Amino acid sequence: MIIIANTVFEDEKSGTGIISTLSDVQLGTSTMVRKVSAMSGNLTEQLDRDLATCGWFSIQRNESMDSSSTAQLMMFDDFSTKELLTLLPLKTNTRGVDIYNAVKKFFMEKKVTLGKLVSVTTDGAPAMTGRHAGFIAPCRGDRDFPTFLHYYGIIYQQAICAKVTGFHRVMTLVVKIINGIRSKAKHRIFKVLLEELSAEYGDLLLHREIRWLGRGRVLQRFLSLLGEFKEFMQSKGEDGSLLEDTEWILDLAFLTDITGTLNHLNCELQGKALNKKQKDQLATTMQTFK
Repeated sequence: MIIIANTVFEDEKSGTGIISTLSDVQLGTSTMVRKVSAMSGNLTEQLDRDLATCGWFSIQRNESMDSSSTAQLMMFDDFSTKELLTLLPLKTNTRGVDIYNAVKKFFMEKKVTLGKLVSVTTDGAPAMTGRHAGFIAPCRGDRDFPTFLHYYGIIYQQAICAKVTGFHRVMTLVVKIINGIRSKAKHRIFKVLLEELSAEYGDLLLHREIRWLGRGRVLQRFLSLLGEFKEFMQSKGEDGSLLEDTEWILDLAFLTDITGTLNHLNCELQGKALNKKQKDQLATTMQTFK
């Protein structure tokens, strides 16, 4: 904390006094636990108050395994702002009805009026969208729930499209080459090579399983440095024949364009407080993908 204070109050006239005071604050483990717990409780109270007073709200949910192999159901709410609403552990089953029971129990305990719910966003998993056993089905049949809109998360749709477009061979080779250059001394040699060629890019990140949100930038860098990659692989006596294959290069260029556009769209969808003009522009962008 003192390091942060030195940076924050560096230019303040009373900075020295503030830092001195902070240095006297006892920051034992138990103290930090109490402070974090108090801050968490305060944030929860604010969120509960906002939910109670808002006119309408929507929820977005996602399920993921934690380090103890327990399924954690994340729920985000959206009224005037978007916040992480809660994290619900699913310790036994993760069927649609189990998720439904956990979600409804949470709202009942918080005494939130479900009649204000206008939309629910989920992924496309059967546990979420199954006609009879998915999470949405019991919500539709519950009189406590109003008639709400249901949306699918766009990133999951993109992940599905990635598997059927047939461009896996492009990403596989790109990741293999980058990881090969990163290993051992090869990485240092390649960095020197880039400097000698006056390349505009510095260090490349290590990539294994790359998400859609990051692929656009990685592919743009790879395509712009294609000549350097060819020269490097030739100098090391490695097979770089695909890097000279016209069809593979065309696939790489197309995938670079489409992932770059999707990356821009994803960033736009994560924007906050859009005005009417921005919303219209976003709607137009969405139409181009239909």
